Amino acid sequence: MPLTVKKDNMGTSQSHNLKSGPNWSTAKRSITSLAKGTGDSNDNCETFVIGLSSAISNSVYRGASSRHSSFGRAGARVSKNFISIIGDIRSHGVLGILGPDFSFENDSLFKRSFKEVILERVLGEHDSSMDDAAAAKAFEKILDEILKDCETKEEIEKKLSNASNDDLVVWIIDFQIDYIIEYSGELFQSHIFDKCDNPDRVMEQIRNWLHSELDDRLMNDISKYDLTSKEGKEMVETLTADILDIWKQE
Repeated sequence: MPLTVKKDNMGTSQSHNLKSGPNWSTAKRSITSLAKGTGDSNDNCETFVIGLSSAISNSVYRGASSRHSSFGRAGARVSKNFISIIGDIRSHGVLGILGPDFSFENDSLFKRSFKEVILERVLGEHDSSMDDAAAAKAFEKILDEILKDCETKEEIEKKLSNASNDDLVVWIIDFQIDYIIEYSGELFQSHIFDKCDNPDRVMEQIRNWLHSELDDRLMNDISKYDLTSKEGKEMVETLTADILDIWKQE
């Protein structure tokens, strides 16, 4: 039965068809419990992620051989593009990657203009699918967080050109978690809105739970790679699927 998604700051108004089956039912029940504030929130978060991961497993992007994926492709593209840009900034500086046509009137406008260029280059060509929308919103949030203490060209240059591999790993982990959150929020908006007057609280609970479960584990695993290397980018290609597979149940 189609679920009409209401419009709010989590996404645009759409209608999504949630499939039936035990995994979808598990996800629906647990997200409803989170929205109502019933039961243990950590247990509800875990049950939701288990249900979600298992329900969408067959449609998650798993590399170039994936033909019919509804989630994960945009995240892989954005992650790899961002990593490439950080590598370019390390080699050529901020102005070196912006090109000769880039101009700004003063430092107060540089940050805004820089962000617009980076968003365009990182997001690349994309359509209006839920996958692309989730990746775009997640990356814009992460970029804002990265640059929150930077105002001038020099500060942005220092922040990005001096970024270590560990910094990049943290940013990719943060992006992946928010990417999953944004996609989940789009997919289950009706369940959240019908039961809760504060949907941001629900998504923040899931976000915090994912960070508590994933931060150390992913940091240990991903930091073994130089993310700007071929091997690092190949690992990132399937990172969304690898994360969700932690909880997938057949």
